[in-house]
Amino acid sequence: MSGRHRLRSLSWRLPVVVGVLAALGLATVGWLIGGTPGGEPVAAADRLALSVPSSSTAVNSTQTSWTAPTVPTTPTTPSATPTTPTTPSTSTPAEKPTLKPSTATGNPVTKTKPPAPVTVQQTLSAGKACSSTLAGAQPNAAQVGNHILTKFKVSSVGGRAGRSGASDHPAGLALDFMVDTPTGNVLADYVLAHQSQFGVTYVIWRQRINLGSGWKPMEDRGSPTANHFDHVHVSFKSGAKVSVTC
Repeated sequence: MSGRHRLRSLSWRLPVVVGVLAALGLATVGWLIGGTPGGEPVAAADRLALSVPSSSTAVNSTQTSWTAPTVPTTPTTPSATPTTPTTPSTSTPAEKPTLKPSTATGNPVTKTKPPAPVTVQQTLSAGKACSSTLAGAQPNAAQVGNHILTKFKVSSVGGRAGRSGASDHPAGLALDFMVDTPTGNVLADYVLAHQSQFGVTYVIWRQRINLGSGWKPMEDRGSPTANHFDHVHVSFKSGAKVSVTC
């Protein structure tokens, strides 16, 4: 009978104890989360400690990992010392050379004068003197004749020779230059242009005579050679001083 009585007393006490323990557990959880029964809040540090899961609790695989906030970088303070601007070069640029006074005399350097134009006479006297021998003519006539031969294409030259009429050939003061018409025209003009320098008295060419004042017609002597169509006749002064080169 005593055993049955114990069983009956335990049967109603066990549920009561379990209910009391459950009530105490709920009250404890409510206090930890919301605050004390008197309304005082739980400290933030305590809450944070309570919110951190236990190391034995599995972390949800889909939860986003927490990243520490980025601390803004402090801007660099500009240098207090200002940059010194570059000083421009004070060297003197190169200048064109100028004439300076001579250290010996103190006078400015003078420019060299250009050479004076060369005259015809200087040109004729600059080279080798021409030979004074040509077809039996006198020396001055021969020198001019040799000079002419260096400038023009002449087939032959006639010098001292007898003539039936008045002529300078017997005295050796005339030369006949056998040429074609174009060469003869230029040769006659060249001799007349240097008439005084060559000591020439007159020129006959193509039935005309020129004593230095222009061409004048001559009488017909009957043949091309007699009328001077195939050669230029040049007469010279006796003993004239000439200076020509070859």
